[in-house]
Amino acid sequence: MSKVTRRGFLRGTLVGTAGAAAVASTPARPARAATPAAARDLVVVQTTVNGQPQALTVSADEAVAISLRGALKLTGTKLSCGAGTCGACTVLVDGAPSCACLLPTTAVEGRQVTTIEGLSRGGPLHPVQRAFMAHDALQCGFCTPGFVVEASAFHDQWRASQGTAEPTRDQVAAALAGHLCRCGAYEQIFAAVQAACRGAHDGADPVPPRVEARDKVTGAAVYTVDVQLPGMLHGRVLRSPHAHAVLTALDTSAAAALEGVKAVHRLVQDGQVVRFAGQEIVAVAAVDEPTARRAIALLAPQWEVRPHVLDMAAARAEGAPLVWEELKEAPSAAEGPVLKAKMSGNVRGPFSSAMLGKPGGAEKRLATARAEGRTVSGTFQTQVQVHGALEPHACVAWYKAPTEVVRGELPRPQVELWVSTQAVAWLQEEVATHWKLRARDVTVHSEHTGGGFGAKATMATETLVAVELSRAAGAPVRVAWDRDEELTVGGNRPGQEITVEIAHLPDGSLDALRSEAWGSSGVAVGNVTGMVARLLYKSDYKQLDDYDVVTHAPPGKPFRGPGGPPVIFALEQVMDQLAGKLGQDPLSLRRAWDGHQGRQRLYDWIAAVPAWRDRASLPRQGRFRQGVGLALGNWFTFVSPAAAVTIDADSDGILARTATQDMGQGSRTVVAENVARVLGVKARDIQVRLGHSEDGGGVMSGGSRTTASIGPAAAQAAEQLVQELLDLCRGELGWADAQAVGGGIQHGGTVTPWLQVLAATGPVSTLGRRKRDPGGYFLPFGAAGIKIGKDLGAAVQLSHVEVDTWLGRTKVLGSWIGIAAGRMHAPVLARSQVQGGVIQGIGYALYEERRLDPATGQLLTRGMDDYRIPGIGDVPPIEVRFDDQPLDGVLGGGIGIGEVCTLPTAASIGNAVFDATGWRPSSLPIRPDRLVEALS
Repeated sequence: MSKVTRRGFLRGTLVGTAGAAAVASTPARPARAATPAAARDLVVVQTTVNGQPQALTVSADEAVAISLRGALKLTGTKLSCGAGTCGACTVLVDGAPSCACLLPTTAVEGRQVTTIEGLSRGGPLHPVQRAFMAHDALQCGFCTPGFVVEASAFHDQWRASQGTAEPTRDQVAAALAGHLCRCGAYEQIFAAVQAACRGAHDGADPVPPRVEARDKVTGAAVYTVDVQLPGMLHGRVLRSPHAHAVLTALDTSAAAALEGVKAVHRLVQDGQVVRFAGQEIVAVAAVDEPTARRAIALLAPQWEVRPHVLDMAAARAEGAPLVWEELKEAPSAAEGPVLKAKMSGNVRGPFSSAMLGKPGGAEKRLATARAEGRTVSGTFQTQVQVHGALEPHACVAWYKAPTEVVRGELPRPQVELWVSTQAVAWLQEEVATHWKLRARDVTVHSEHTGGGFGAKATMATETLVAVELSRAAGAPVRVAWDRDEELTVGGNRPGQEITVEIAHLPDGSLDALRSEAWGSSGVAVGNVTGMVARLLYKSDYKQLDDYDVVTHAPPGKPFRGPGGPPVIFALEQVMDQLAGKLGQDPLSLRRAWDGHQGRQRLYDWIAAVPAWRDRASLPRQGRFRQGVGLALGNWFTFVSPAAAVTIDADSDGILARTATQDMGQGSRTVVAENVARVLGVKARDIQVRLGHSEDGGGVMSGGSRTTASIGPAAAQAAEQLVQELLDLCRGELGWADAQAVGGGIQHGGTVTPWLQVLAATGPVSTLGRRKRDPGGYFLPFGAAGIKIGKDLGAAVQLSHVEVDTWLGRTKVLGSWIGIAAGRMHAPVLARSQVQGGVIQGIGYALYEERRLDPATGQLLTRGMDDYRIPGIGDVPPIEVRFDDQPLDGVLGGGIGIGEVCTLPTAASIGNAVFDATGWRPSSLPIRPDRLVEALS
């Protein structure tokens, strides 16, 4: 494995002075009373917020969302897009929904403002809040307050005029058209709003399937962007406007001298090269956001602009400007280790993913098959897709300088971080390594994470900047990206050019497979698609080659099912071509080639879906044409042997805790369900604490490893608790006949509940660790903190589309997806996660495309109105079927589903478009202009 890391963009030099023994940071100017920039031209606004009169002192252009979140600490109102597109900031003004990110606070003078916190005013929950809880109409929960506030207004108006009639999907979609959910909880949102409107939730509060649902529907859930510490400063970053340039000079003295600025941190020094537009150059920390922005505006860097390359064709051309002089400087876009390969110019590779296969034999067999006319092939292009989590990358850092000698040891600094992350424990180790600290000197918190999808798996620049600014200023510092920054540097799925060739034997069985993928992760490397291609159809003869093509574009990061959706888009369309050549229907061919037993049990369900069964009668002439398409996907079993859960139990309750985080996939519920199952109680009886590094045993949320890792660990901790209580009852309490039963300990013919047992025994703590899987592992060793199991998660998906051949618009009318991944630890949440994966796949297939300015490399799709993700009106009914037969070789009987559910969507839509029109989409997204041009 090559030593490719992110260090190329995690270097930095602090503006200050350095002592002889160690680097010592100094403030940007001597500490003195500062008058923030926002203190000028202030006005007092008299308004009413959640029924309470308020006098808000604000600047003339301050938005309502800023006032609510700042002065009033009402952080349930979220800031995400800042442009009125996503709806996360929605509040009611005199009962009408309004975007608080755009509305000036001066506009609510004398008016009534209601936030998510005030929707119930301390009384019973609103019916919409109850419905969202009952139907699990949320995942990460960051967008939930906005949806709930808007839906409550719709509900109240609907009930007043329509009684308990149920609104249609179209009516609900129209009402919530101004809201976005990147996790894709739309199906449950439809169900929740319809149920609330028909009066199904006018009564008592429900018992939700998601244990933290109440906090998320009331605005009580705290995310990193909500953290406010005493004396907290605000950090901002100056970014390069050029895709490739040398920073010749940068004077930071004016910014450092600005009143209210407390620290300045250089990330690029004079004479150093920047390699993409948006690269971080220098950061400042100030007493408030406006002052920090003014300081950034005072910076005037001087540049020597150099030629750049932004696409793979230009990067591969003879004489193209080099992105990197040395490979070791390139950051990694991979989730795990980067496979070793050579670099030539801007191309790295090939590196083969044909593990245990016979690539040489594949080449020979393919050549023979070509000569005999037994091959089909195709070349496909996929676009760059950005992660686009609604909570941006954010960090609040408090670098606490050492103050005294403890137990004879040299004083050490302590770093405390609040980070929007997918990897609390991993980040703790990364930070300790980077700043040469012990892990116990670093504490990481992530109470709730507002989406990640792979982009928040490792330490990123916002954490580096926040820590360094805090070290310089001697105070906590908050750094959070704006939406355009998030879309630029927050992460992206690499664009791909993939050629797939399949050879079949005369009897129609698989002979050999070739895949050649050229991927561009911008300045980063680590593109791997062949790993996923090798999983789907069994053959010893596979030639699977990947190449990295580096460009002067922002670095890619792992994105849900890394490498999967692009290569499945190519492979599964070539499979349909092969089915046509052989005169077979696509389902029969896949069933014949498919060795996955769980998916074999799902084919009959797909075959019985009316859209597939009656596909011959679909309209394929005229303006509006319909078609159906199939695709498959497989994903690995990843588990973390380090997973651990601690249970602290006493007469007040049972608390399960782990340093794992929850970004919407339901980790809290998985822990609660597994502990409750062992104890024979309800999940709501278990308290769960996640997202704090001091609790230990944390697992990264990535690669579908989390549930399969922490579920068994939680169950083991509960089993140990039962055994320890049994031992205490039989020993100290003298209950010789004590037996564990559902809900407590049985003795003397009666059952004593667990909490009463604990009142008698005293507090008990247990630690559960994940044991070895009974089926063993694919490889005897692990990498990047994971082991690879022998089972595969499997998906089969059917899409039904309608194509407007005049306007080129493709609409998905229905989606059916079957998942074979063993036992579901939390079935309701699993269904929601699968539907969200499908919705992200719909966005990948039809809408999403990052665009850069070819002249400068700067991002053109800078907002969520430019970068289009699916809204609630874009989503069809999505039916999910689980083949939930437990996997005997896996602890807990089930594996992760977060990746496999998003792999086949784009391919199934591509095949459906071909079925409807006879035109084979070879590029993503399937844009209207491409479709119209092809059909004309």
